[in-house]
Order: sequence, then C-alpha cells, then structure tokens
Amino acid sequence: MSIPMWVLWLILLIIFAIIEAMTLGLTTVWFAIGSGVAMIMDFCGAPVVAQIITMIIVSIISFIVCFIWIRPAIDRKGRGTEPTNADRTIGQEGIVIKAIDPIEGKGQVKVIGQVWSAKADSNINEGARIMVLGLEGVKLVVEEIKE
Repeated sequence: MSIPMWVLWLILLIIFAIIEAMTLGLTTVWFAIGSGVAMIMDFCGAPVVAQIITMIIVSIISFIVCFIWIRPAIDRKGRGTEPTNADRTIGQEGIVIKAIDPIEGKGQVKVIGQVWSAKADSNINEGARIMVLGLEGVKLVVEEIKE
C-alpha cells in the first residue's frame, strides 16, 4: 500500500510551515505554497510529474514575488527606530522627584505624568522645576528653571 501523493504534499507543507514559523525570515514559505498547490493538483487528479513540476514552478514564482515585493515591504517597516513618543518631552516642563547628581549620573524627573531618568550639567534638588532640553539614550537632559 503506497501513501497517497496528497499526504506527501501535506507533510511537506507542514514541515515547511513549521520551519518558516521557527525562522520568521521568509525562508521556506514558497516551498509551503508550492506544496499546497501540488496537493490541490493531486485532489484534481493531475499526474505526479505535473504535480512535481507545478510545485517547483509555484515555489520559484513565490520566491520571486517574496523577494521583489513582500520582503522589501517588510524590511522597510522593520527598519529604523521604534517610535516611543519620548521626543514629545523635549521642551516640556517637569519636576525633579529624585535629586539630579551629574557626577553620579543619578536623578529622576516627572514630565507629562511619566517618570524619567534624568541628567543635567549641575546638581538639581528634589522639587525643582526643570525644562527638558533633549534625550540621551533613555535619559532626559534637563536644566533647572530659574525663577
């Protein structure tokens, strides 16, 4: 008793899908698509040679489509920095909630309702009002507002 071809195509489709799910890099998705089309061809009664040729052709076409249109679109969306809205703190006023010590690099401020690590060129005491000048990594660069 031989295994029906659609079972073989289904097994290949599952294997390629699992590999694709593990890598998430568009590495075997075209083979999974080709296997799926070949499986459908077996259901329609196509000869085995036609199924194999179709699997190869569909895999090649899927590969080309992925690398010409899909992968570049994914890469464009994935490049760059993830927007965090941290830059909206620049120019905002806040209050020091833990004294800022430029030598030790410690201090925290509260700006727009959020607590941030902060740094400054001079010591700023707790409770002082500050202005955010910029960002350095995950710390806000601040200066005391002199009244």
